[in-house]
Amino acid sequence: MASRTPLFDAHREAGARFIEFGGWEMPLQYAGIVEEHLAVRQAAGLFDVSHMGKLFVEGPGVHAALDRLSANDVPTRPGRARYTFLLREDGTILDDAIVTCLSADRYFVVCNAGPRPAVLAWLASHVPPDVRVRDATTAYLCLALQGPRAPEILGRLTLVDVLGMKPFAGAVVRVSGLASGPPTEAPSPLEMEGWGSPASGDLSIRNGGGSRDAFASGGTAAVLVTRTGYTGEPGFELFPPADRAREAWDALLAAGRDLGLRPVGLGARDTLRLEKGYLLSGQDFDGRQTPLEVNGAWVVKWDRSFLGRDALEAQRTRGDHPRLVGLKMEDRGVPRHGCRILAGPVEVGRVTSGTMSPFLRVGIALASVGPAHARVGTGLHVEIRGSAHPARVAPLPFL
Repeated sequence: MASRTPLFDAHREAGARFIEFGGWEMPLQYAGIVEEHLAVRQAAGLFDVSHMGKLFVEGPGVHAALDRLSANDVPTRPGRARYTFLLREDGTILDDAIVTCLSADRYFVVCNAGPRPAVLAWLASHVPPDVRVRDATTAYLCLALQGPRAPEILGRLTLVDVLGMKPFAGAVVRVSGLASGPPTEAPSPLEMEGWGSPASGDLSIRNGGGSRDAFASGGTAAVLVTRTGYTGEPGFELFPPADRAREAWDALLAAGRDLGLRPVGLGARDTLRLEKGYLLSGQDFDGRQTPLEVNGAWVVKWDRSFLGRDALEAQRTRGDHPRLVGLKMEDRGVPRHGCRILAGPVEVGRVTSGTMSPFLRVGIALASVGPAHARVGTGLHVEIRGSAHPARVAPLPFL
């Protein structure tokens, strides 16, 4: 049976249609994918993505251990987050993840829902005995507040200057649990005490699950917030304790209602990320590809030792690997995952992700093709329901 986030009832009350994704029953859409997509581009949307894996990796040797398993270098400064690929020995991608440094000996890793068991097992088998890996996926929500009005909305619920947060920065922010009224002071949950505290300067997060004091009536909760997202718009990921799910969800929606904030499902999340050329785990990569094969060379920091580096170096030297490119349709065809890419009568690749772009109103796709057909401007065809439709390799992102 599929798992459900603590907000399942709230989604059902809001009229959500559900889909099973990564072993979870998740809202696909509420009013409609196009309407929700445009709301995020023009105002703001709130996503429940609590199915994402939320892992604490802790111990004296944690930085060295994580850095060895990561294509990107893992930050050492508390309050900094980084997007990376977790790699195997042969350079293939186990998963992509966001790693946030909480303190010198504590990191927070957000991975995808489907690969979470494999990521947990991989980390546990590749870290030294003094490093502990803990799965806190059910202890915290992950709420994505995304869109041009997102900073203003979150700013209504906290005294912290969230607009001043840099991209891929993190902080514990005191967020009001009320639908209206100014934020007030209240003690932090024990597991977050001191994280980002101006008084201590100690950006650390303690062990434990949800706090019964969080979002107490009339007070505030200390919530881990990272300035990241999956839409290409300004936004934040918030991690309130799961036992105060409804208060957090309702407070955010109420704070942004007059600014156009609305709940958004996974359908629009997919079209939003595709317009920006962002990867979907299990679809644009499925465990067989390396970063070089999925337009991810920019993530790799070569001037350090990491697992899979030798294999990537050899692949980079050969240069014969497939490339992930953007395709823009030249007719009304809508490309979908698995569609064949043709150069004349010859298959030269496959669509990994495809849709009709709600913003551009044209079919777009990510596609894996051979290096001879990866140059921007190359004309190709996409086979859709047995018919070849013209397309052209386009620069990423699409917008």
